[in-house]
Amino acid sequence: MNTPPEPWAPPNAVQDTHTGSTTLSADRHALLPNKPALPAGLAITRRSRFAVKAEGSASIQARTVVRSVLALMVGTGGSAELTARRIENCLAELVAIAYTRTRGEDMLCEVWMDGEHVFISVEHDEALPLHPDQTTVGLNVVKTVADDYGTHINGTIHQTWAAIRPV
Repeated sequence: MNTPPEPWAPPNAVQDTHTGSTTLSADRHALLPNKPALPAGLAITRRSRFAVKAEGSASIQARTVVRSVLALMVGTGGSAELTARRIENCLAELVAIAYTRTRGEDMLCEVWMDGEHVFISVEHDEALPLHPDQTTVGLNVVKTVADDYGTHINGTIHQTWAAIRPV
């Protein structure tokens, strides 16, 4: 179910043929005319990554950042806000679980969407236990809120993800 996002660039983006990087042209504000402001240094595409400090307030940090991202990705009002709340709650639980399994200073969070789902993920260093323990009680929230969830292992990095279908 975890599908990679399709390549996308905003309509007013300019690609540098030498470096391959994409930047917005001078009229970049016309792309998002009535959207909320983002925290400094955060850009939105169909996939956004952000780091949170691996500390006790990591869930709050992740929830704060993803709220701004989701306002741009899924919109605001009505069912979009219900979807955003489900995603925020699910991400907060994933971050809380990943925090207990992370040795580094930061955790990488990610949110992206395809045609049917919004995906969220958190990277951590150690595998989740096979049998539930006190640190994975939050997975019950993830199981309830998400349509699907799982863990991918890439070398030594574990990525726990969840997929949520907008209402």
